Amino acid sequence: MDSDLSDIPYPGPRRPGLWGPAVILVCGVILSLLTARLASDMAHQLAHQRYQALHQSLVSQVVIHLARLSQEDEQLQELRASLATGLQDGISLRIDTLERHTKKPLIQLGSSRHPAGNDALRTELQTNGRHWMVTTWPDTRMLASPARRLGWLAAASGVMVTTVAMLLALTLCRQAARKDDSAHRLAELNRIADQRITNLQVEKNVLRQALNDSESRSRDLVTLSGAIVSELDEQGQIGFISAQVADVLGLAPSDLVNRPFSELVAEPDRERFDQCLAAARQEATLARVDVNLLHRSAEQTVPVVVRVMVLKDPIHGVRGFRLSALKIANGYNG
Repeated sequence: MDSDLSDIPYPGPRRPGLWGPAVILVCGVILSLLTARLASDMAHQLAHQRYQALHQSLVSQVVIHLARLSQEDEQLQELRASLATGLQDGISLRIDTLERHTKKPLIQLGSSRHPAGNDALRTELQTNGRHWMVTTWPDTRMLASPARRLGWLAAASGVMVTTVAMLLALTLCRQAARKDDSAHRLAELNRIADQRITNLQVEKNVLRQALNDSESRSRDLVTLSGAIVSELDEQGQIGFISAQVADVLGLAPSDLVNRPFSELVAEPDRERFDQCLAAARQEATLARVDVNLLHRSAEQTVPVVVRVMVLKDPIHGVRGFRLSALKIANGYNG
């Protein structure tokens, strides 16, 4: 199984949770509107208090002038000039006498384009035996403009702070989502890698069992065949020889390792055995020769048919030989 993890499909980036920035946005907007409303109301109250203070100041000036002067004409002229100098923009002033049944005011100063009649203030005075009515009324913009400006300023500041906080929260959410996505992907890769390792381990165990079965099968076949099986290196020395050599030649397999196999061949047949090895090397096919092998007892030989196959690979060439020697029942006459 391919253990490369690069072909694992990527599930795609996970969407960051937007509930945090959404909560910040909603709460920020609500708080901004509430703050703007409170600031506007406070500015409106302060504007009313300022207007009331200005009204009281004008009334005080009227009282001072009326108490100091006695002649009416001079009193009105000087009072008019004094009030015109101290009268602020956005406030209109009217002074009436309660002794006359006329709608014409004695003094009227200021011009309000948008007078706020509901906010007019009136003060009744009695000086030198005369009754006076001092009336002032503000311009609507005088009371509303500060409240409007402060409300917009508070709302804009709140929206700006809310926007910055929301963007910061959104950035943090995206970073958290990326980290969570990376952790999720790594966990998925680890799970798949563990699964593949488990599969490879199972395949390894299966292959090992198959190899053991094949080796056991080969040993059983060699045992059942009764033939001597051996592996030789390139020089013809024995690297492995089966246990059947003890039954056929009376020799222990361990005593024959690293010895030339030709030493087991009777002297008259060694040249033909070497020619068989050379033929197998050149033709790379199965070579066969009948020879006599030397038994443990020097007086006895064992006739066998030897089959030789060369072992080769593309890199090193000939690496050795694999042969089998099967005993001939009727003997061999060389």
